[in-house]
Amino acid sequence: MHDDCIEADGSMYNVRILRNYCINATFHGLSSQTLLGGPAYFIRNIVYHVPNVTKHAANPSGMIYYHNTFAAKTDASGGASNYHFRNNLILGWLPSETIFSATTFTNYTSSDYNGFRPDSEAQHSFAWNSPPLDILKDYTKPHEQRRFKSLAEYSQATGQDTHSILVDYEIFMDVKKSDPNNLIRIYKAEELDFRLRPNSAGVDAGCSLPNINDDFTGEAPDLGALEVGRPVPVYGPRP
Repeated sequence: MHDDCIEADGSMYNVRILRNYCINATFHGLSSQTLLGGPAYFIRNIVYHVPNVTKHAANPSGMIYYHNTFAAKTDASGGASNYHFRNNLILGWLPSETIFSATTFTNYTSSDYNGFRPDSEAQHSFAWNSPPLDILKDYTKPHEQRRFKSLAEYSQATGQDTHSILVDYEIFMDVKKSDPNNLIRIYKAEELDFRLRPNSAGVDAGCSLPNINDDFTGEAPDLGALEVGRPVPVYGPRP
């Protein structure tokens, strides 16, 4: 794609973006520009070889990100309201970037039970920008800018992602990070296997989400788009 893989732009009321495989986009994976109240459910999508996964433009609200595999940074900046991340895998590939950044008008925006691969050379790996934490919501005052080197520092300061973990590409059956020295390379779906290795860190590391992951196979839901032991969706044209 020359722009975004999937755009929920300008939509409202129970929009569902489920089980998509998005690779090779030059701008974003999943766009909400804008979203008029939502909710918009982004569930079990795979995004690979894009500069950034999420596009929050024109002050969207009501985004739900559950059980996605994002092999790129997730920069949810731009100003948005009432959005939530659970059970996602978020792995960076470009050097020295902030792997996860959230900007929100509402302190009930939330994130937890995710797996992150930050770049060890990044000055800041996590950012959480919101009104002062003792204020529920504020659409007028500037956000407080908060930057953190580590997942532990970010979680302790914000109360977000307290159950989240660090992961790396070795958790997948056969996926390597995109080549930052060859940005125009076109990857093929058959080259990549995003299933989790059965004993990897992402297995059984998620939380229960009723009606979303009731069919998990282990002691708890796995992180990411594909549950160990469950069939892989058919992407593209069906037989």
